[in-house]
Amino acid sequence: MMTPFGMNFWAGIEAQQYPQIMTPAQAAEFLGVSDYYLFDLRKRKSGPAYSQPASKIVRYMRDDLIAWMNEHRVIAG
Repeated sequence: MMTPFGMNFWAGIEAQQYPQIMTPAQAAEFLGVSDYYLFDLRKRKSGPAYSQPASKIVRYMRDDLIAWMNEHRVIAG
């Protein structure tokens, strides 16, 4: 999303306030969606990339979330 000043929101200062590696709850907050929505995306294999170092541990990389948002941008025009 572009700000009025032409900066990419997801790469801006706001994004830097979140850790580089996030839990699903942190990632959901970062994206502005629910935890369940991210779970559903994982189940459908259609959401942002994630790591699963153990069967019950899921982590998201901030850069992957930003990349996923940029891939799904819609430019009105």
